[in-house]
Amino acid sequence: MTGAALALALAGTAEAQAPEPGSERLMGQEAEAEESGLEHPSEHLVVTDFPGELTDADLATWQEHVPDIQDVEIPSSADDYQQPAMFYAPDGEEERPLLMVLHSWSTDYQQNIDIPLAEFAVANDWAFIHPDFRGANDGRPESTASELVISDMEDALEYARENASVDESRIYLLGYSGGAMNALHLASRQPDTFAGVAAWVPVYDLISWYEFHHGSAEDYAEQIEGACGGVPEEGSEAHDECAARSPKAHVPDAAGEIRVVIAHGIHDDIVPVDQALHAYNDLVEEEARLSQEQIEVIEENREVPDDLIERSLHEEREYPHFDAAEATVLLHLQSGPTELVLFDGEHDMLYRPGLEWLARQERE
Repeated sequence: MTGAALALALAGTAEAQAPEPGSERLMGQEAEAEESGLEHPSEHLVVTDFPGELTDADLATWQEHVPDIQDVEIPSSADDYQQPAMFYAPDGEEERPLLMVLHSWSTDYQQNIDIPLAEFAVANDWAFIHPDFRGANDGRPESTASELVISDMEDALEYARENASVDESRIYLLGYSGGAMNALHLASRQPDTFAGVAAWVPVYDLISWYEFHHGSAEDYAEQIEGACGGVPEEGSEAHDECAARSPKAHVPDAAGEIRVVIAHGIHDDIVPVDQALHAYNDLVEEEARLSQEQIEVIEENREVPDDLIERSLHEEREYPHFDAAEATVLLHLQSGPTELVLFDGEHDMLYRPGLEWLARQERE
């Protein structure tokens, strides 16, 4: 085979692995597109509107809203830990989509704000798993994207596949904040598993996020120190540990292989928007990336520069679920199987657009 023929063959293989998504698969919808027909039983549109605090977690609230949910235990494949999880399996033998949702940074598997996601799964006859993966990222070394955390997430995924009749072409992963961090971790390790990954306001680089919060009133920097074994100064073991626990260390290896949308509020003061922008850059070809100057403009001015708006899809598409939540889409970029959506909002997740987007994805 000639060099040119080999290049063409390799290009064809890459295209088969990561096809350009059709417009009907992208976030939002084409003008005058028909409704999906999916049920959204929860009246809540964004996580910050769900009753209580973002970190509230209790079984009684889950059972009140989702009576069919099960509180299960999953034996760890790494140690003698019994991982708790919220789980739902539809009746019958028909293969159904599976929605795996990961809790955020400061709480555990009973995080109440994820209840509307379980309600959606039950209403639409999807399987659902909401695992604990060592609980809150509270400074314990076994938390915060440790190898035990990764193993727990893989165990939970396998449990759902073994205990529900799952359509392997429609396995979906969703996370918010610290949950989005772990979603990117899991997806990068299993790029052939998930039909779609929705990452809302993700922590992408623990070192830069540590620096952002160092000296602030929040506990995040101290929790990172505890998990990584000290201050992550350049050249230290703690620095190396934090780098290894960051999606940034693993996501580039899966570039072009995972179907993912990264969504971030442009006014986020907890996880700054540059975390999402760098994640997007690491998933796309060089010519599709944002420049450092563009990232700095977005971060400092909380607005999208004109040269990026010229590349955006958001003036050609409609985003009714963002509009209903008063979270206007400001930027929508797409390259290969990767999308980036910046919206007028803070540290938030919108339930409906992420679920609608996931439902349109299917592995070949």
